[in-house]
Amino acid sequence: MPFFISLCLYLWLVLLPGRTSTAVNEDIEVLVMLPKNNSYMFSIARVAPAIEYAKQGLKIGSGLYSGLNFNLRCEDSDCGNDALFSLVDRSCEKKPDLILGPVCEYAAAPVVRMASHWNIPVISTGALASGFREKDKEFSRLTRISPSYLKMAETFLAMFRNFNWKDALLIYDDDTKERNCYFTMEGVHLKLMDEYQTVTYATNSKEERLNTDDIIKYIYESEGTVLQSLYSVPGYV
Repeated sequence: MPFFISLCLYLWLVLLPGRTSTAVNEDIEVLVMLPKNNSYMFSIARVAPAIEYAKQGLKIGSGLYSGLNFNLRCEDSDCGNDALFSLVDRSCEKKPDLILGPVCEYAAAPVVRMASHWNIPVISTGALASGFREKDKEFSRLTRISPSYLKMAETFLAMFRNFNWKDALLIYDDDTKERNCYFTMEGVHLKLMDEYQTVTYATNSKEERLNTDDIIKYIYESEGTVLQSLYSVPGYV
């Protein structure tokens, strides 16, 4: 994940409009929105060195973008509403030219909507849920540099076609907060539902134990059913 974040600056520069062969001298305000909590593998402490490395790399030599001065400001997204509040507070002073992050779905959604309204590009390794594919308006300025859950789901679709499977039982553990497992399974469900019969089953490990007997009984009663199970382990896709 930090490696992908380090590529964000390079990717954005590729997307810049073509100018002249003369080096560009300009200040670029970059707002980095990531959680401070180090329980996330994409926390500020873990990702900031990669961003600084990319920044210094652009300064080397006399390339077209060597004159750009990236002013970085990190804000705690907390993987929630704090991301939007930080963007609004920051923009009262001066709107950023580029936003890196957020990664978590519920933090990214309002930030990308606001950034798209203000025409600010957003680059993230997250925001992988199916809803972010809507690029016509509210997520028009979002660039994701990791495969979305829908892309992952294409693997399952190919497996179903190859083995001639007909039905699927999709089981996920819903953490009710960040809901990574829900969004992951949503992508699989959307890809399969047009061609196959799918049944979804949600559990919550903190409030309800997974009833394996019922699952096995369902499998025996549903010939050809494929069981796919995902659990809400941080960082698991």
